[in-house]
Amino acid sequence: MKELVTLIRTRRTREPWERNLVVIWIAQFIAMIGMSACIPFLPLYVRELGVAAEHAAMWSGIIAAAPFVLSSLLTPVWGALGDRYGQKTMVMRAILGLGIAMTLMGFAPNIWWLLGLRIFQGAASGFIAASNAFVSTQTPIEKTGVALGTLQTSMSAGNIIGPLIGGVISDAIGFRDVFFFVGIMCLSSLYIIWKHLTEQKQAERRAATRVRGNIALVLQSPQLRVLLVMILLSQIALVLPSPIFPYYLEELGAPRALLSTLSGVVVSMVGVTTIISAPWWGKRGDYRGFGPTILIAGSIISIGMVLQSVVPSYGWLIPLRACIGLASGAMLPMMYSELTKNAPTGSTGGIMGLASSAALIGNLLGPLACSMIASSIELEWIFVTSSAIMASVIWSSRAVTWSQPRTQPHTQPHT
Repeated sequence: MKELVTLIRTRRTREPWERNLVVIWIAQFIAMIGMSACIPFLPLYVRELGVAAEHAAMWSGIIAAAPFVLSSLLTPVWGALGDRYGQKTMVMRAILGLGIAMTLMGFAPNIWWLLGLRIFQGAASGFIAASNAFVSTQTPIEKTGVALGTLQTSMSAGNIIGPLIGGVISDAIGFRDVFFFVGIMCLSSLYIIWKHLTEQKQAERRAATRVRGNIALVLQSPQLRVLLVMILLSQIALVLPSPIFPYYLEELGAPRALLSTLSGVVVSMVGVTTIISAPWWGKRGDYRGFGPTILIAGSIISIGMVLQSVVPSYGWLIPLRACIGLASGAMLPMMYSELTKNAPTGSTGGIMGLASSAALIGNLLGPLACSMIASSIELEWIFVTSSAIMASVIWSSRAVTWSQPRTQPHTQPHT
């Protein structure tokens, strides 16, 4: 966040990549507010659409997971098309698809329409992957870490503010009006991107930018293979404990009347502190190197996860989650930055699409795995499992040689 404020306040003439970063940060912040605004009331909206109380929980889970199904499959396709036709086009397409899907949800007459529109949302959107690919290809290669770290803060900030706004609007004027509000937010973001985002053409476009070609590139590169595995495992590790926090807080003596509030605080704490740390980690990684940065950040997360399993009371979870969030700011931005440095010229968008699919699959598998194993082991062991998975991420990072940190400034964008 500090890096963004510095870019906005600076009086010198900003470089094109710096202007683009400010524009896409604002656009993604608005989009993330819209995307997360429906989270607080979506289970209640399911019941409003006529689902019986005994089936509401099941349908709420299906509706929540629906966008990830096609999104994880189609994001690489959108990334490959971005390499061929330009990343700005994909950013605009993604935010337009999101706006259409969310607006139509406000008119859904029954649960099946809502399910279909949520699937369409996942298929048509992919905004985060598109914006990451745009920033990666338009930023000087030695600045990609700090740029992607700064961009990460817009997603975290939007995910924190969005549910608050959505909850207030739904309580004040109704569930359906939130979807219309999201449509307006997406339209505003689309206008900002169209009007102010400028794309410098890449020096070379690869002829073979299809998904199969990008998969072949990943299979041929040890660095790319390991990075995709690291992204998948790190996301599983971070989201694995999320579904059990209300029950774990109850075990630790939290007041039952405040379980929902405390669960929200504990889960969102990671996002709050990620906003603070992501740009710093990105800047550090650009000049100290990927391997050492991931080693430090991953170790902090792994230790923090273990400590959550042995806390004496629920109050200890908040500072531990804050520490985990501070370290989490390094993970995805640094991995995306290293992908950019290892991706062949002209294939950055397609490779980034595969990386986003890995992150989406991790976000989907983590809660599902938690649901399956929580019934057979003590809740404390969920955190130990998460710690072990994060330790495997650190181990994976030691398996290959990474790009060397750059110490000399460059001004040309990565192409």
